[in-house]
Amino acid sequence: MELSTAVINEHDQAKIFKKQPRRRPVIHVFTGLRALACLWVFAAHRSVEPTAELRTLNIGWLGHAGGAGVAVFFCLSGFIMVWVYSDCEFKSYVCYWSFIGRRVGRLFPLYYLSLAISIYDVKCIWSTDKPCTLVNWTNIVLTFLGIKSWVPYVFTDLIWSVVAWSVQTEFFFYVAFPGVLRLIRYLINIKEISLPLDEQVKRRTMKRLYLLWFLVFFISGIILFIRELTPEDPSIPFISRQTQIFYYLPLTRIPEFILGAITGIIFILKSSNDNSDQEQSDVDATTALISNNKQQRHIGFPSSLKNYFSNYKYCYLAFDSYFVCQVVFFMIIYSPLFTIDLTLTRYDEILFYGPIISLIVCIVLYFSAKYPQSLTSKLLASSLLVDMGDISYAFYILVETLPRLLQLIAGVDDTSFIMRLWAGIGIAAFAHYYIEMPVYNWVNTKLPKCQCTYKVELPTN
Repeated sequence: MELSTAVINEHDQAKIFKKQPRRRPVIHVFTGLRALACLWVFAAHRSVEPTAELRTLNIGWLGHAGGAGVAVFFCLSGFIMVWVYSDCEFKSYVCYWSFIGRRVGRLFPLYYLSLAISIYDVKCIWSTDKPCTLVNWTNIVLTFLGIKSWVPYVFTDLIWSVVAWSVQTEFFFYVAFPGVLRLIRYLINIKEISLPLDEQVKRRTMKRLYLLWFLVFFISGIILFIRELTPEDPSIPFISRQTQIFYYLPLTRIPEFILGAITGIIFILKSSNDNSDQEQSDVDATTALISNNKQQRHIGFPSSLKNYFSNYKYCYLAFDSYFVCQVVFFMIIYSPLFTIDLTLTRYDEILFYGPIISLIVCIVLYFSAKYPQSLTSKLLASSLLVDMGDISYAFYILVETLPRLLQLIAGVDDTSFIMRLWAGIGIAAFAHYYIEMPVYNWVNTKLPKCQCTYKVELPTN
């Protein structure tokens, strides 16, 4: 297969470099969405054994469907990786390992802090009554290396940090991302995603992207179908069954990451402003997304509601209605009505991961970026959610370890939902600003820099 090359003149080349930054800005709508996802997962962990507050208010069911929040993380990660690195070729080993090193510098400092705080989970190390078995030691070593979820086996005797598996799976996606990106570019037959394409090439590329998206969607459905047909022992607790490898294993979850990545490529191509007949909505999206971070970060409600609603479009209303409907379904209808006793079953996983939740999330990602002036996008980009989104990874990885630390120090097992939430936000803010970001910035200064530039081939004559 031969890759297409965009040929443009010097005037167009200068125009491209003027309009397109070397590094795309942060989409703060996604930062707010990440905040909602981490809070949703937190509510899901609390719904397993509802705390006193949740039982008193009879809302222990509220976060029952929160397992789908992990799928939101995975799809969102694929979109953001493409948004930032879509034109990186990763041909040299130096650039590849530089990319991996930066991902390690972002993920693993807090990952190891989480393991250190939850060391109580591996008490078999110092226990004389029940010493660690070979399976336990294998579990501990794989968890420490950050690759336990890569192994198609569910370790039931010992769980060292209940959220560690998702970080391990995310790391697998990062390791595979350069190869996945190059494969997608090869299949859609273009070299540089950011280069302007003529209408014929663009239409052909978009058709291939849609076909590729539905192919990955179909594969994701096959994986879920196989999981539903796999027999399991009902006498074993649901979370300890070997069929849970479908939920943890990176190879069964990577379709979510790839679907998010393809959605990101579709958005980049659809919102490119190289054509004069481009839709105004795409122009609005591109303008909003390339604004500086300070302006975008403080997107809020207009001072005049009359002015806001005068610019409100039907497409915004459709997207806002869609977002409200899915929130109502997952948070209100699905939780209390479809699961009376809140016991997890294999059928819950139909909406926890796989094709359905991936489709729902990808629609949200695309249209929240496409319509930044919609009410949903403005809410997601509010300063409160953006600030929470900034510390969302620290909150996600550390909030479940706090009870372990409290149990070690004071011998008290805290079960308060409100106290755990506020304590989690506090320690997450500290960890993000004084551990996560300083380490990541230090790693950035030590690793070689590989710029992703937009290459343009000029005519020789």
